[in-house]
Amino acid sequence: MLLEQLQDYQDILSSVLTLQDASFAASKDKGKLAFAQYITRVLSTLTTTLNNKSNYYSDGFLCAIFRLNNLHYILKALQRTGLIEIVKLHASDVEKNLNLQIRDQKRVYSQSWSRVLHYVMEVDKPISQQRAVSNTSQLPSSMKLRDKDKQNIKDKFAGFNKEMEEITRTQKAYAVPDVELRESLKRDNKEFIIPKYTMFYEKYIDAGFTKNTDKYIKYTPQDISNVIDTFFDAAA
Repeated sequence: MLLEQLQDYQDILSSVLTLQDASFAASKDKGKLAFAQYITRVLSTLTTTLNNKSNYYSDGFLCAIFRLNNLHYILKALQRTGLIEIVKLHASDVEKNLNLQIRDQKRVYSQSWSRVLHYVMEVDKPISQQRAVSNTSQLPSSMKLRDKDKQNIKDKFAGFNKEMEEITRTQKAYAVPDVELRESLKRDNKEFIIPKYTMFYEKYIDAGFTKNTDKYIKYTPQDISNVIDTFFDAAA
């Protein structure tokens, strides 16, 4: 990569580059500062170019993955080569800014779950309320599920299943070659979706909304975890 190649030519570049920032003119190590300033400009141009390139993706979440891959690679390359410490001489917050950009793109990517979560996030009543008992025949008639309620629950599970299948199909194809980033995204996904689905699942698993449970409840919380483990192609 360009950044790693620049590290090999640090001594040469430091001797020929001139400082553009007058505030560093009194420094004893003008060569190193000039090199740091140059790398900062390279980083700025590189990130701008990558952001422009990512805009060609029609899938906004794939765009976020593209940016994540590149931002993560840039950060790790700077850290691995030691260039990060040199760049900090000119831009002390470079590492912080890259991490903030990575966090922002993770947030954008996490919105890919919104269609899935739509079916398990209940706005009309708390999802954490006491779930219905399994033996609904023992409940007073006033507390039994009405046909309308049963159909609503069926629709929620059916919608969740459909969206879960779609996000699985799509995100299995997303390329995330870096192991650390790939596992981080999987972990974030699990922390984001599984607790919410678990509450929904436990609330209705024994609610007696259908005689054909397997038709509607296709995923246990553990199944969701297993499916997320299949996300992301390691190939670039």
